[in-house]
Amino acid sequence: MSLLTFIFGISTAQAVTLCGVEGQKHSVERYEFAILGNTRPLDVKSDPVAGRIGPTKGVTESLLKDIAKESPDCVVFVGDMVKNGSKKEWKKFEKNQLALIPEVSVQPVIGDNEAIKDPKYLNTEILFPDMGTDIGYNRVGSWSYFDVDTNGTSWRILVLDANKEALTSRWNEQQLWLDEVTKGDFDSMFVFVHLPWYNLAGSTPKMNPNGHPEELISYVEGSVDMLKVRGVFFGGGHANQVLLPNGPYGTLHVGAGGGGAPAEDLYQWQSGMEHGLVEKPELESTFVDVLREQVDRLHGQSSLSPATLDKAYNTGTYKDFPGLFEGTQVPTQGWWELVLKGTKSSIVYHHHLTNGSVEPIYELHYSDKRGWKGYKK
Repeated sequence: MSLLTFIFGISTAQAVTLCGVEGQKHSVERYEFAILGNTRPLDVKSDPVAGRIGPTKGVTESLLKDIAKESPDCVVFVGDMVKNGSKKEWKKFEKNQLALIPEVSVQPVIGDNEAIKDPKYLNTEILFPDMGTDIGYNRVGSWSYFDVDTNGTSWRILVLDANKEALTSRWNEQQLWLDEVTKGDFDSMFVFVHLPWYNLAGSTPKMNPNGHPEELISYVEGSVDMLKVRGVFFGGGHANQVLLPNGPYGTLHVGAGGGGAPAEDLYQWQSGMEHGLVEKPELESTFVDVLREQVDRLHGQSSLSPATLDKAYNTGTYKDFPGLFEGTQVPTQGWWELVLKGTKSSIVYHHHLTNGSVEPIYELHYSDKRGWKGYKK
């Protein structure tokens, strides 16, 4: 047993290999990410109160086993990997999650749960000693970047932290760091962050908490050439979702929060004004069609209630209201695959079915001619 294991109770016998340490560059023909968030266990006290009551047992295990079969280059956990940042919870994460993907590099993204009981992220650093930017003075920088070069096309990967309350003065240090890493020779960028700017999951969806995600992502978008920020993957909201708030040529926002923690309702749209937004947040249309096919599939196996169907299809008593997929009946749990190859980027959604299997049902492709476009898989 190592000294760190004895003191902290977290195994370091097999160091966790990160997908990229600060400034690292991968030169490959093709690079594949697997992305999921909210993989932490059920919290019997807070989850029901928040309306997170969808099925959870065995979901994260099924998703990680499916990812292991795919053997991607990198698994990104977009936050809330643990119920809180205690050493005990990180030990459970290592045993119950990391152990299922032992041969794959990992990139942790800090969520709000990781800051509970550990606002300085010291326990996170024990398991991931190479995580983040070195900011000195025995402090942990929870942001970093690395590059992927695919046959001459350079992709910059940003890992950010939008939890301004936990960061305190480190928030300003992250901003100063962004001034540097948004410069340089790269063609396009993807961002990974936990807290969402846009979010349609929840009994009452919470978007852009305290304005901090918008502040951070807008800062990035304003610091690079137009259209360089190809997409943002976020973990807030316990459902998987796809939004193009500024159209097909704007930044794609992908919610990867359906990683196994209790599922929430997923709205098809919301009024932007009610959330202080100019844009009308709505799911990408093909993604809605694909999820409705899953509703039909479930209805064929075991009859769903008329209310569940009306909500999914905007019919009956639910006509003209924001449609939604009920987290208890039609949970949108699964994982996302991002593939970078040459100048092309593509995304596939792998959906968790009620029988425990995982199936790719939806994909997105980007082209200079069309921007982002969704397809049934």
